[in-house]
Amino acid sequence: MPIKNILLPEYNFVYTCYYGSIDDIQVRAYADQLKNQISGFNSYCEIIDFSHNVDFSQLSSETLNKAGALEKERPNAGTGPLAILVIDPLTYGLARTYSTFASDSRTDVLISYSLEDCLAFMGFNDPQKLQIKNTINLTMTGSSKPSTGAQLGFNFPTDK
Repeated sequence: MPIKNILLPEYNFVYTCYYGSIDDIQVRAYADQLKNQISGFNSYCEIIDFSHNVDFSQLSSETLNKAGALEKERPNAGTGPLAILVIDPLTYGLARTYSTFASDSRTDVLISYSLEDCLAFMGFNDPQKLQIKNTINLTMTGSSKPSTGAQLGFNFPTDK
């Protein structure tokens, strides 16, 4: 599935990265998976990362609507902020659509081109931001070395 996530319970934090070609079935399957994964969290903050070569052409507007509305099925979601990391005007527009549908549950939503801004929005201090970025990079690349490129520098196959 071209959706990967990282849970950091010590920060009540979820990082979700979309890459490659995304379709309706995958989005719904991930929503169900996440709902189970976070069942033990009292509240959580989340970054949804759309900055890695995402192909949304197989995603219907109905699913985008439903995905935003699924936030209501996660009773602990509304107590934490949501940041959506984007890379271009198209993903920014899709993120705005998603955030509109999610706004009934999520009151604190940021859409940004900067991972640093997303983490600051969550209220993390500099050492926490560094630890979170290192954990994401290590999990996604298998390397703890600093990387270059878009945001954290990892890229995924396009899964086309």
